[in-house]
Amino acid sequence: MEIKKDEKKSLDVKVVIIPIVVIVLAVILGLFVSFGKKDNKKELEKSLSEMGKSFYENFYYEQIGSSADERTKLLSKFTTVGIKIDLENLARYNDGEFKDDISEFKNKKTKKDCNKTNTRVVIYPKSPYGKTDYVVETELDCGFDKDK
Repeated sequence: MEIKKDEKKSLDVKVVIIPIVVIVLAVILGLFVSFGKKDNKKELEKSLSEMGKSFYENFYYEQIGSSADERTKLLSKFTTVGIKIDLENLARYNDGEFKDDISEFKNKKTKKDCNKTNTRVVIYPKSPYGKTDYVVETELDCGFDKDK
């Protein structure tokens, strides 16, 4: 009779422990999934900023003006309004160098693709108007502001 009581206690413990383990695993999985959908706004801003820097330093700056004085005169006009480069133009730059990066431009939470004309980098040239004398701002149109 002793053996049957031990088997019954063992069975009772299993009946209690298994559902608890299943519940704990479900909670952990739920937390993992909810944290997996993190906001990717900062990543997109960084990527856009890097693309804008490359475009400005390696293409735009080289194309504007034929002398340092002419370049300074032209760039000084953009110190407050900025030079706006949208995703469509970045996609065409350097034979599509950024095409793969741009294809990743979507809000991970909402799955909304970024608008290719409203998502842009703005370069604000500053004195002394050298190749790396500028401030970068990014503007994303992917539904991030609507999430809040």
